[in-house]
Amino acid sequence: MFARFLAIGYACYLALLAPQIVDQSVLTAVWWTPVATVAIFGSGAALGIASFRGEKRMRQAATISALTYIVAVALWFVAWNDTVIPQDQSLWFTAFPGVTSLAAAVAWRPRQAFGHMILAVGLAQSANHLVRDAPFGHFLVPDLAFALVFCAVFLSAAVVGLGTGRTLDETIVATQAAAAAAAAAEARNAERERFDALVHDRVMSTLLAASRRAPQDSLVQQAERTLAELDELRQGTDRNTALDATAVVARLRSAATEADEDIAFTGRIDPDCDGTSFPPGPVRATAAALAEAVRNSLRHAGDDATRTVEAEVAPRCIAVQIVDDGRGFEPNAVDPHRLGLEVSIRGRMRRLPGGRVVVQSAPGEGTRVLLSWRDPVA
Repeated sequence: MFARFLAIGYACYLALLAPQIVDQSVLTAVWWTPVATVAIFGSGAALGIASFRGEKRMRQAATISALTYIVAVALWFVAWNDTVIPQDQSLWFTAFPGVTSLAAAVAWRPRQAFGHMILAVGLAQSANHLVRDAPFGHFLVPDLAFALVFCAVFLSAAVVGLGTGRTLDETIVATQAAAAAAAAAEARNAERERFDALVHDRVMSTLLAASRRAPQDSLVQQAERTLAELDELRQGTDRNTALDATAVVARLRSAATEADEDIAFTGRIDPDCDGTSFPPGPVRATAAALAEAVRNSLRHAGDDATRTVEAEVAPRCIAVQIVDDGRGFEPNAVDPHRLGLEVSIRGRMRRLPGGRVVVQSAPGEGTRVLLSWRDPVA
């Protein structure tokens, strides 16, 4: 964005200074004005184009733009033909040395950018006072001070803005890493809970039945089932077990009531679902997004809001609607880096093949979140 802003600035200065550039071409050798104009303003345009082609090329273009101005002004002293101008006039390139220093800020460290500004302003003002019809030192110090302070204000703002942008980028990366770590920890806790439940419901009950000398046939079947479930847990194959429509509705109801035990839940199963099985991945993703939507409603809809969840399961299709009558919000105004809506709901359903999410809300009009999955093979 800074690079594109600078490219627009170069274009505006070219339009404003074009008459002055033509008038002052008589002050130098024939070659200098066209070469300097194309080099300075062309490098500014190249900087804007490079901003669309990756950070590396953008930094290279910014470096070229910053150095081009220094070289062009330095060559002015070689090309000058000793013609002078009135004291109240200035050379055209003295109008924007700070813009080239902003380009240096895009490519270099702040200390180097400020060094570039001092050099650019010094060269430009030296040329300005050399070409005027007055002694070289006449008002040189005030002009230098004004130009340095004027450029330093904008360069400082640019340095701070770029630093804030870098900090924001680093914070986003750190936050996403923390969210991933939290998700991994939650997954580990979930695995521990499943393992604890298996130990309690299968292993301990089997050992207890053996200690009580239960009938041999039932004990053998129970032990075999326990060992099979332990193998599934170790290999991870239990997570690939398909679910029927009733189990899908139960999983969705569990996710909703876990987030809000008082929520009104309605589940409908299409009669054509008899014998239909659903892969566990879409069910887990939809249930997790449903739970996050309910938690968001609890946090933001207001204490007096009521919530309902309607789930419908059809062959190769799952649809869940979460509705509240709370304070509502503007979905397009939500920061894209908010993890709840963007990552846990939209991002989760976006990553799911066949997944879709629609968020409808307005201030004072409640919120409706529609989660749906349709088998992409169907």
